[in-house]
Formats: sequence, structure tokens, C-alpha cells
Amino acid sequence: MADIVADGELDDVRPTTPDDGERRLTTSLSTSVLAVLIALIIGGLILLMSGENPLTAYSAMVDGAFGSSFALGETLSRAAPLAIVGYGTAVALRAGLITIGAQGQVVAGAIGALLTAQFFENAPSAVAIPAAALGGALFGMAWVLIPALLRARFNVNEILSTLLFTEFAALLIEYLLNNPLKPPTAITPQSEPYPKNGILGLVVDGTRFHFGVFAAFVIGIAFVWWVRSDRGFSYDLYGENPSLAQSLGISSNRVIINSLLISGATAGLVGWMQAAGLLQRVYVQIASDIGFFGLVVAFLGGATAGGVLVAALLFGALQSGGLAMQSSEGIPASLSDIIQALLLLGFSIRYAPQIIRLTRGVMANFTLIGKRRA
Repeated sequence: MADIVADGELDDVRPTTPDDGERRLTTSLSTSVLAVLIALIIGGLILLMSGENPLTAYSAMVDGAFGSSFALGETLSRAAPLAIVGYGTAVALRAGLITIGAQGQVVAGAIGALLTAQFFENAPSAVAIPAAALGGALFGMAWVLIPALLRARFNVNEILSTLLFTEFAALLIEYLLNNPLKPPTAITPQSEPYPKNGILGLVVDGTRFHFGVFAAFVIGIAFVWWVRSDRGFSYDLYGENPSLAQSLGISSNRVIINSLLISGATAGLVGWMQAAGLLQRVYVQIASDIGFFGLVVAFLGGATAGGVLVAALLFGALQSGGLAMQSSEGIPASLSDIIQALLLLGFSIRYAPQIIRLTRGVMANFTLIGKRRA
């Protein structure tokens, strides 16, 4: 089966000369730099019209993202969850599926991790930490199980069902943090503090760079292995050409369910990271916009290992740098968001062919409610 190449992959296997490779690299770098420069110029004009100094603003943004150990830790702590969600979402995208449920799965994972950590409150950290991580991953998988079964068995579109379950998760965590999980003395909705034996320590004191960030590298290595494995190839083939994949004996139900469960597990793992490492308790907004941004990261990265990592780091740097620019220079948050959007738009235009190709593969399998599977 490894000799079979889907139509969309033919360009990637054509022989190239060293000159071709050098030319492609030069073109890629030059167009990426051009996209960033155009975005920065437009953002600078907007800053000028708003009475701000673009050079000062951009300097503050770079300094806020990379200028100190605290800034670098902030960037990494923001980028790691996005990368993990992006890797899980990329598995589904490569199989021709779009899940918008990562937001709810992060919430479910945070709840699962907290409950598991409380159950192992008296256990050694060597037991409590991996148990809570597993609990978060399992709760994330459980939260996407019904949408996965609906898609596999009844062709119910996963975009609609996972989005609906995200709303269910928002209602569930609001109820739990206002009732059974809320401490008696708490004024705002929140959980009890995370058990101390399950907390992920800081790598660098005085920063938010915790040991959970390293999970992003582990998941990234696992993703690379997955893409290169026979199983990963079969899922890619299904995403490119479902009919051909099924004719080769690849089970569509298995591809759909497993890829969505993988995406749910990674999102649930992020819920554990946020609860055990970053916030050390569970809040209503614990997922922030990680789930939605993770989908953008997966698309922007072309559902590839390197692309997802770079896109996540870009988002992390823009978020931490934008906040620093706002706090140090007094630039309104709206202008910071506009600059971030322009930079992302520049990269989106640069990688438009890859994103369009990925989108076509997904939309080829798009249905709202199809025929029931036999």
C-alpha cells in the first residue's frame, strides 16, 4: 500500500535536482518575508493614523515575546497548548474531517484531570501526575465519542456535532463551578485548588514556563511518527480519496472514529496542562480560545508537523507580545489584535495553496446528514 500515491500527492514525489530544491527554498523564504513585511507596513500605517509610533510598538511586541526569560516563558506556555491541539486536529484534517470541538474537549479534559488528581490526592507525584494526564485525555476522548459515532454511523457532519458539544461543555463547567466543585468561600465560579502532588512545576522560576510545555514536543514527535507510519498513510489516503481507500480495505468507520478520538485526547491533555500547570485550578474560561486557535494553527500549518509548530509559536509570540505592547506602550488592545490579524493574514496568503489543497480534501467529504451506513 505504501506504493500507492493519491492524486494530490503526485507533486511531492517527483524527482528534484539540488537546484530545484534551492530554488524552492529561496522562493519560500522570500515570499514569507514579503508577506510579513507587507503586514507590518499596513499595521504601521494603522498605528500612525492612530497617533502611535510603529517602531516603538513593534519593538515592544518583540521584546514582550522574546526579550526576557519571562517573555520567552510566556510565549512557550501559550504556544504549547496550541501546538498540541493543532497536532490532534491535524490528524483529523488529514483524514478529511474538521472538528470544532477542541474547545469543549479542553474543558472536559480539565474537569477530568482535576477529578482524577483529587482521587489520587494522597498518591506520590510520580503516580498522580501521569494519572491526571491520562484522565484529562480520556475525558477529552469521551467528549468527542458521540460526534465520532454519529459521523461514522449516520454521516452526521462533525462540524455541527462537535460545535454543539462545545456548548454542552460550557454549560457543564459553569454548573460544576457554581455548585459541586465550587469552594464554600469562593465568590466567583472556580474549583478547589489543584492538589499539590499533581501540580506541574516551573522550569524557570518567575515565569509561567512549566514542565507541561514539554508535552508539546512529545506530541510533536508522536505526530511525526504517525504521519510516517502505515496507519497514518492509510488515514491520509482516506482523506484524499475515500473510495480508493475503502476499495483497499481501509475501514471508513475506523478512520473517522480513531482520528476524532485522537483529536479529543490531545485537547483533553491540554485541559490537564492548563489546570495542573498554568492555572492550578479550574475556571470557567480555562479553555480561553485555545480550541478555536488550535484549528487555525492546524490549517495555517498545513496539517504538517513543522508547520503546526511554527504556526503555534507565531500565535504564542503574537499573543504574549501583543499584551506586552499594550501594557508597556498603552496601545489599545484592538490595535494589537489588528496587527496580529494582519501578520496572520500575511502568512495565510503565503501558504494559501497548501491551505486550499487541505480544505479541498476536507470539503470533498463534507455532508450535513448523509445516508446511514450499512
